[in-house]
Amino acid sequence: MVKQGPKAPTYYHEWTQIPPRMPTRGPNAPSSHHGRHPQPPHRTTKHLRAPLPAPPQPPTSLPTAPGRPRPPSPCPPRLAEGRAGAGRTAHIRRGQPRAKGWKGPGFSSPRWARGLGGVKGREESSSMELGWLLWGAAVLLLLPVLMELSPAVNFALRIGFYYLLFFVCSALTAPVCLLVNGGRTVKNMRIIKTVVKTFKYFFGLRFEVKGLENFEVEGPAIIVSNHQSILDMMGLMEVLPDNCVQVGKKELMYAGTVGLIIYLGGVIFINRKSTSSAKMVMAEVAKTMATDNVKVWVYPEGTRNCTGDLLPFKKGAFHVAVQAQVPVIPVVYSSFTTFYNPKKNLFTSGKIKVEVLPPIETKGLTSDDVSELTDRCYRIMRETLFRLSGRPGE
Repeated sequence: MVKQGPKAPTYYHEWTQIPPRMPTRGPNAPSSHHGRHPQPPHRTTKHLRAPLPAPPQPPTSLPTAPGRPRPPSPCPPRLAEGRAGAGRTAHIRRGQPRAKGWKGPGFSSPRWARGLGGVKGREESSSMELGWLLWGAAVLLLLPVLMELSPAVNFALRIGFYYLLFFVCSALTAPVCLLVNGGRTVKNMRIIKTVVKTFKYFFGLRFEVKGLENFEVEGPAIIVSNHQSILDMMGLMEVLPDNCVQVGKKELMYAGTVGLIIYLGGVIFINRKSTSSAKMVMAEVAKTMATDNVKVWVYPEGTRNCTGDLLPFKKGAFHVAVQAQVPVIPVVYSSFTTFYNPKKNLFTSGKIKVEVLPPIETKGLTSDDVSELTDRCYRIMRETLFRLSGRPGE
């Protein structure tokens, strides 16, 4: 009677172990009968060539012994999760209700449940908007108080608004100049003049102008005026005659939209750091006046001066006037020191008096008379400045 061998493995840890390879020859080689236990050796070749037994296969269902935990699933954890997720996604795609306890998003969720997140988000955004509105209202209410209490805050806010107004209006006016006149031309100064003349209402400035009839001269002319601050642009546009271009420093070209708009207005740029370059530009100005029949506005002081007096005049504009044999028209603005002074952080509303003086003829003058012409114009403009500013005794 053949003795039965050991039973098949029952648990996971038993059948997962690879059994040792059994010898095919020798006294311990298994026989072809069941392959259960070693048989006596044989001399025949038939028994020596018997195939090896197949390794045991894992059972499809593993019984759980009492007191022992169930063996883990042969699938990796990630694969198991992926299969579970795929099943849930499958029933969502088919439009079936989700399994009990499943809280993930899906197409089968009720409409009111899907709107809960949106309602909450809208409530939070509305509360944030309300907070910003309250802060903005508080700042707007505090600004007038700060401007009254602190001159520095008042000056900084007014100057900042002045610059902002210029940049914004320049950006809006440049396309209009391009559409109306097609590019760089002195005709664009009419459009620029109309826009800039409205700035005085934002800052409470009033202009009192006299002598505009002195601009009515035949042919070109050189217009000279005192230069006090950045507010001179408003005063310039208040009395600027037609067909008149200005001479400005080269750095203004790179002032963003402001540089663009003054370039379109035909402003002549000059390099103040180079004397030879400045002389060449002024020579070109003389030719332009003769050919285009335009007036040229020059600041003979060369830089801004907010002291209430005049700086010594440079002779370039007067050389051009003598060379082109055109008259010189002085324009004087009253001092801004009563309402504008950067050193004292002063910037309030005020009144500016402007007077256009009678033309000074240059016909028959030569280059030797330029110094005398410069001094004569300087004396007349200085006396007028003191008179308009309420200082006649000086």
